[in-house]
Amino acid sequence: MEIEFPYKVLNNFQGYVFFSEMHHQTKNCYEERIVLNFANTKVIESNLFAILGSVVAGLERRKNKIKLVNMQESILNLFNSKKLINGSARKYLWKSFVKCQQFASADEEALSDYLVKRIFPERPEIKLNQQLKMAVQLCVAEVYRNAFAHSNCKEVFIAHYYSVYNKKLIVSIVSQGRPFNLLVNKILNKNLNNVGAIEWAVEEGNTTQEDTHKGIGLYTIRQFVKQNRGRIQIMSGDGVWKQVKHRTFSKLYEKEFPGSVVSLEFNLQE
Repeated sequence: MEIEFPYKVLNNFQGYVFFSEMHHQTKNCYEERIVLNFANTKVIESNLFAILGSVVAGLERRKNKIKLVNMQESILNLFNSKKLINGSARKYLWKSFVKCQQFASADEEALSDYLVKRIFPERPEIKLNQQLKMAVQLCVAEVYRNAFAHSNCKEVFIAHYYSVYNKKLIVSIVSQGRPFNLLVNKILNKNLNNVGAIEWAVEEGNTTQEDTHKGIGLYTIRQFVKQNRGRIQIMSGDGVWKQVKHRTFSKLYEKEFPGSVVSLEFNLQE
């Protein structure tokens, strides 16, 4: 099987649809050779490596052999290209080649270590002040906790992207497990679709946790994103919802992603 990557893979609805399609094309593959063809690809926003890593990890667990071909230098440089041999990794492409971090438990020390070493190091072209660093850490930690607490997943994938041109940081957190509507409908005893469940989950005062919940909540993340002039985008099952500054958009797609993707975009301009 061969999958052709598009000209641009961006942090938008079309990018999410591409990975949802990729999952559906390959979800029944077992012990097959799967070629990922990048011949036409010019741009990949590297936060989406969290989704790619999640999908490829599932394929390799089913003993599929993954090969990447026709990668232009600009794209190849985004990956751990030194670990690629003739288009394949020695073992576990997603671990050695795709630049994402996999977490197998809700260990917040491991998450904090990742943030400090991978996201927060000083860059000459972009700097995060201490207040923004704290906000990023709080927001990412909340989504990370929710993924393990709600989705019944066994692992979480995280990747990020710095845009020097737009002065923004995007962090994507991916879990394969229960989508939003399964848990929300159980709590509310309703039959909401995934867009309706996401919309409920991001409203003030709504939570599926007990009073012991210590997180800041998705609503607080929304408020910070609005204040920061950033963006939050959630894909869960067949639902996609996003907030850009103060405006919200939502859409249902015909094919489901097996879990949830939450992408947080922070504006780094003073």
